[in-house]
Amino acid sequence: MLIPFVVLAWRAALPIGDNSFLWHVRAGTLQLDTGAVLRTDPFSFTAFGEAWRTQSWLAELAYGWLERLTDGISWVPIMKFAAMAGTLALLGLVVHLVGGRRQWVTLGGVFLLLWQGTPFGVARPALLGFLFLAMTVAIVHTRHVPLWVLPPLFWLWASIHGMFAVGLGYLLLDALRRRSRKQIAAVAVSGAVTALTAHGLGAWWIVVQFLKNRGALELISEWQPPDFSNPFLMPLLVVVVGLIVAGVRDRLEVADLWVVVPFVAFGLLAERNVWPAVIVLTPFVFRAQQGAPEATTEQPGESVVINWAFAVVLVGVAVVGLLQPVELNEERFPEREAVANLDNAPLFNGSAVGGYLIYADWPEIEVFIDDRAELYGRDGFQLFHDLKSGVDVEETFDQLGIRQVLVSPEWPIVGYLELLGWDYRYQDEFFVVMAVS
Repeated sequence: MLIPFVVLAWRAALPIGDNSFLWHVRAGTLQLDTGAVLRTDPFSFTAFGEAWRTQSWLAELAYGWLERLTDGISWVPIMKFAAMAGTLALLGLVVHLVGGRRQWVTLGGVFLLLWQGTPFGVARPALLGFLFLAMTVAIVHTRHVPLWVLPPLFWLWASIHGMFAVGLGYLLLDALRRRSRKQIAAVAVSGAVTALTAHGLGAWWIVVQFLKNRGALELISEWQPPDFSNPFLMPLLVVVVGLIVAGVRDRLEVADLWVVVPFVAFGLLAERNVWPAVIVLTPFVFRAQQGAPEATTEQPGESVVINWAFAVVLVGVAVVGLLQPVELNEERFPEREAVANLDNAPLFNGSAVGGYLIYADWPEIEVFIDDRAELYGRDGFQLFHDLKSGVDVEETFDQLGIRQVLVSPEWPIVGYLELLGWDYRYQDEFFVVMAVS
């Protein structure tokens, strides 16, 4: 059972390539300095001063504090492992209990969850949102924790990530499934306390603004419908097939459809939704496989010693993984040599690069765009994609005063700027810096 956690440890130590994690860190240090949550954009020159609330203010404060405490981001692997392992452990416990406490059923469930959750082990606050969703699922299915725990849980969740709205929706649907007035009351109280965070009712304003910018999300790959040719998204199909089989075998109750149908649809809607959907749906699949508990036998002393020795080795391997040096993904983020060739003038850049520059070079460099869909909206992302493709470059650059770019050498804009006579200031396999000659 320790093997999945060793995999998580090494996964947590992979180079950081997440679009938004780095700007979350800088947002945290800025809020520590000002003593206030962010309500306008401070990072870009294209949307500077526009209304924008950072939904993850509490997580960002923690990120900023850790960054200053350690003078860097060496803490990221441990943070990622703790959140991922907590999520997997909670869901494994749920599978164990609803699946009849059978060892091999539990092990199969844990490996299925590991398979699905691995690509979602990013450093951004969404990772903590997955952990809170797993907590909620565990509370609902085990009933080992009283419902009054839910309101403070949701206060924290609403301060960390907008996924709290998904959690409230899940709780409400499950209350309808159970016909539980007490749980409906817990949902109402939990929803009310989300208005008591630093943003007040703004916590819901953030969710509304995000949903209103569906047009921008359509231009971001993780919000596209899931591509099941990707093997790391296939576990959702396994879960759906398991639900269908359970239904055919009369192992699902009609009331279960209150939760199952909406979350299957939710998972199929966007790649970003796949892991939350699997977190919610997996207990229904394994409850349907419930059988008699396995007989337990005492192990001979020699087997116990071997098992403990194996466990020590696995823990050692996990620790070695977590202690690997923290690196940034060179395909996603530019080398410092590339940034050294930029000046303080307006810059055209990609969304991932924007998050990196906010972390490493703000306020000296303000970005054109990053991945905040709720800020830039469809118009902002469409403009970015047009310029990236070489559409209306001269006119738009003149309007915005852009005289330099930090982009991928594969983007069509590079060839267009060559024709305009722009000079190369820097070039490597993944990035080029070009400027007006």
